[in-house]
Amino acid sequence: MRWLEAIRGLAAARVALQRERWAERGGSVHAAIDDILAGSSAEVPVEVRRAREDAHVALAADPHWRTLGGALALNEADAEWLALLAACEIDPRLTRVLGYLDDTSTPAAPTPAVAALLWGWAPGRQPGRASALVSWEVAAPDGDWHSTTPWTVDAEIAAFLAGDPDWTALRGQVRPAEVPDGVECLHPDLRDEIAAALHGLPRCVVDLVGRPGSGRRTLLVQLAATLGRRCVLLAPGSGVRGLRTARLLDSVPIVLAGLAEEVPVDLGGLTLVACQSSPRGADSALRLRWELPAITVGQRQRLWSGISADAPPSAIADWELTPAEVVAAVSAGDSATRFLSARLRAGSLATMHRMQLPYTWDDLVVPTHVAEALQRLVTHVRLRHEVLDGWEFRRLVPSTAGVTALFAGPSGTGKTMATQVLARDLGLELFRIDLASVVSKYIGETEKHLAMVFDEAERSRMLVLFDEADALFGQRTRVQDAHDRYANIEIDYLLQRLDSFSGVAVLATNRKSDLDAAFLRRLSTVVDFVSPAPAERLLLWKAALPSHTSAGAPVTDGVDHRWLATHIDLTGAEIKTISLSAAFEARGSGGLITQERVLDASRRELGKRGAVLRLPLGDSRAEVAS
Repeated sequence: MRWLEAIRGLAAARVALQRERWAERGGSVHAAIDDILAGSSAEVPVEVRRAREDAHVALAADPHWRTLGGALALNEADAEWLALLAACEIDPRLTRVLGYLDDTSTPAAPTPAVAALLWGWAPGRQPGRASALVSWEVAAPDGDWHSTTPWTVDAEIAAFLAGDPDWTALRGQVRPAEVPDGVECLHPDLRDEIAAALHGLPRCVVDLVGRPGSGRRTLLVQLAATLGRRCVLLAPGSGVRGLRTARLLDSVPIVLAGLAEEVPVDLGGLTLVACQSSPRGADSALRLRWELPAITVGQRQRLWSGISADAPPSAIADWELTPAEVVAAVSAGDSATRFLSARLRAGSLATMHRMQLPYTWDDLVVPTHVAEALQRLVTHVRLRHEVLDGWEFRRLVPSTAGVTALFAGPSGTGKTMATQVLARDLGLELFRIDLASVVSKYIGETEKHLAMVFDEAERSRMLVLFDEADALFGQRTRVQDAHDRYANIEIDYLLQRLDSFSGVAVLATNRKSDLDAAFLRRLSTVVDFVSPAPAERLLLWKAALPSHTSAGAPVTDGVDHRWLATHIDLTGAEIKTISLSAAFEARGSGGLITQERVLDASRRELGKRGAVLRLPLGDSRAEVAS
């Protein structure tokens, strides 16, 4: 390193001058004092001036110094001061020379006073807080801002100036960003749009907003390639040092961050920021913002095919996955679907309860008009993409492709069972929302939990059941205090979210009149469940109380299903409860289920809702009185 030898030569010239002066004055301690008192009035010898010129020439000729000076806009004094600091960092023995010049027997750290002595600075001059060395965190004082305060140079900069090829590995915060060969650009139109907007803008910050794993970083790398620029990826927390490294590598920095406000940006050049949200209105002349859209089914399938020779699983087409999740699923091989299910549902388990799907259409006993409404709902879910995209009806609902249904009716009329049958027929997993985990007393927390629920429902093959929906989707009230205000905010959020919801959800309630009218307008289907008529009750009794088990063992003895269906007005849930109660009683006594046991169980069940079952003596008819 010629520049380092030049700094040694400058120090040697200064040492020789000091020795010469001391010798002229007798070489005693008094000579040193006399030399100090003589000040700088004496003319600087030609040897020292020549050594300074040689150092300047060496710094100008060194490619690392040229890169550093141009990238960070260093002036001459900055370069002189940094040269001394870097030389002492690279060769710590030079600190003994500095101690010698200070007439001490111990090594001395470089200070602005020593730099002034070597470089001939004007009295009192030293780098300030506005220096490029300080603003780029190249060097900083170890204490107060005095001429005798030692300074420390960043080890990464010293390694760069020393020509160490691995100088960027000192902190591990910057790495080259490249897109593997064969990976197509998923958003070429957006890339070209941003590139066109940046034409003629040397100073600009680009915020690309999207959720983690959505391909923000990949698109920004492809954007840099389109601009003919190399790029580097900055680790979170790399700060000014990361931007400085990017400048030294003549690369565009790509910063990953949750919020763009948290990112230090290089307003003197181009900075690409991949974030989840960005500031609006701040630095509007220098900051541009784009939203990264979700990838389509075709894009997900092409991304899979570009990485794997295997056919993509159905989850790639059915679930709204991010590019990162598609790539991760490829590495999971045959377990891709299981892997994606576990990954997507990891954040939802706290607010959702997975339900079993044991029922089929044969188990569901409902009136004809209800069954027809449910079949129409299945058709809507299955064909929504064909109708919206194939027949181009999305123009009527551009903001949403979701299906939301309301199941309303008295308790026990089959709303939950119908939801289970739907999920099984559609091949969807069914999750019921745990209201205790969703609703929070803290402002904003309920909306945050609901946002997570809706997001997960949109991304994967999941049917979401909001049981007791009136607790969440109730009517807005007149604002009389802060509680009313924030309750209305929650309802307003739900209304907005339903407008953009693209998944499948069922709202179940037995108090339809309590729902806000604005919710009803946003629903795809409303199915009104009613208590079963005698014909439906007959089917329910026969299914609940068969004469024999599947193995042929007798279960009932003399049970009159038709009489029970005709004379006792019960819901399907009540019939199940009565049948179970009679079964346990019969099994406990060692007998079979009889008509009398069923009637006793019916009395107990009707008593729960304040109804009485009267059986007049000698009369085979029953009377139910409330």
